[in-house]
Amino acid sequence: MIGNILIATDLSERSEAALERALMLKRQHASGLVIAHIIDQPKSSLDVERRSKAAHKAINSWLLSLPPADRADIAIKVTTGTPQWELGRLAHIHNCDLIVLGAHQYRGGHDLLIGSTMEGLARSGNCALLVVTGKRPDAYDKLLLGIDLSLYARFAVRMAMSLAPQADFTGIHVLPTTPGPDIDSVEMEPASAPQGEEIAAARAALADFMADTLGKSLPPEVQADVTGRMALTVCSGDPYAQLCAEAGEIGAGLLVIGTRGRMGLPHTRLGTTAEKLLNEPPCDVLAVNSW
Repeated sequence: MIGNILIATDLSERSEAALERALMLKRQHASGLVIAHIIDQPKSSLDVERRSKAAHKAINSWLLSLPPADRADIAIKVTTGTPQWELGRLAHIHNCDLIVLGAHQYRGGHDLLIGSTMEGLARSGNCALLVVTGKRPDAYDKLLLGIDLSLYARFAVRMAMSLAPQADFTGIHVLPTTPGPDIDSVEMEPASAPQGEEIAAARAALADFMADTLGKSLPPEVQADVTGRMALTVCSGDPYAQLCAEAGEIGAGLLVIGTRGRMGLPHTRLGTTAEKLLNEPPCDVLAVNSW
């Protein structure tokens, strides 16, 4: 189950999709919901007052369109500051398990949900981050789990099971065909595709990883149920491209990844993939920290 949820809105159309997704999760998990609007770089105290009133009016108007039962356990927070730090602070204060953002658009100027805010929250936030696209399935019934067999992936799998326990799961492990750049050099080693034995070994490792993760996270009767709804696959290629292709192939409503908290470094392969997925998501993306 998911506890409190923080949804960040910049009052745009894409934020409406994030609000609807947060409300869906609130219903499913009986969670508390905090709706936050951050006033970034105000020009004056009068500007803060004007923008604060406009934000409260817009959010309350949306709430009034909901059935009375959906309005329970919802708080509105309008503050000033840097979006990344304010959202992290509010998530901590309200003991949130999840921050929900709308997928950003490159449109220039100061944008509440710009990529740097998403990346910063995924890197240093104190809870999981859900990036919502304009696609709006009624429920997360098909999940894709990006698994690199690391500790970070274990946390991502556990969070996925909590978020959508009744979903069908596909776990995918991608073997890159080209190694990353050397730490001390920009030279690349020659590209080589994994061979049959390597792929077979990766499949066995993935199966063992999932069995161990589920065994440590779920009671035996639940493990059997989840295993019956889970498919595992191993492929090779560019991780971002393969994850996007698999998400489209299975019709995933949500792609779940673990993050190391070191995105942007050239020698952190998963970080680079996570960064790309947050900025160009093929569907909703859940980035899970390991702390």
